[in-house]
Amino acid sequence: MSGAPIDIGHESFEQAFGQLGGPLHWPSLSPAEADAALEELAPWVEALVVRFAIEPRVIPPCWAKHRAMVEILSALRDHERASYAETAGLTAPVDWMRALHDATVMLTDATAKTQCSIGEHRDGLLHSWAAAPNGDPSAPLSS
Repeated sequence: MSGAPIDIGHESFEQAFGQLGGPLHWPSLSPAEADAALEELAPWVEALVVRFAIEPRVIPPCWAKHRAMVEILSALRDHERASYAETAGLTAPVDWMRALHDATVMLTDATAKTQCSIGEHRDGLLHSWAAAPNGDPSAPLSS
C-alpha cells in the first residue's frame, strides 16, 4: 500500500511525547530547571491517572511535593517515551506495562509512608541523619 499515512485522529508521536532526550537526574537540576521539568511532567501524570484509573492511594494529588514520587513518575514517563519510539522493539510496550506495575508498587509504598490522601498532604518522613540537598528538609522540591 502506498500514499500518505492514514489519519486516525491521534496526535503524532512527537506531539504526544516530545523529543526524546536522556532521562532526567532530578538531584542535578537547578531550581528553575526542576520547576520547568515539573510543569512538563504534570500533564503526563494527570493523563496517566485518567488512562489507568489510578487511585489517590497510589498517586495522591500532592505527588509533585514528594521528591520520590516525582522521580518515580519521571522515570516511568521516560520509559514510556522510549518504549513507543519508532526504534523500540515490538515487545517494548509490554516492558513498559511491567514498569508501570513496578512503579505502582513503589508509588503505593511512598504514599503509605507519607500517609497523604485525596484531601490531605503530609510532608514525607525524614530521618534525623539525612538532610535534603539544600539543607532544609521542609523545602519544596525546587528549592
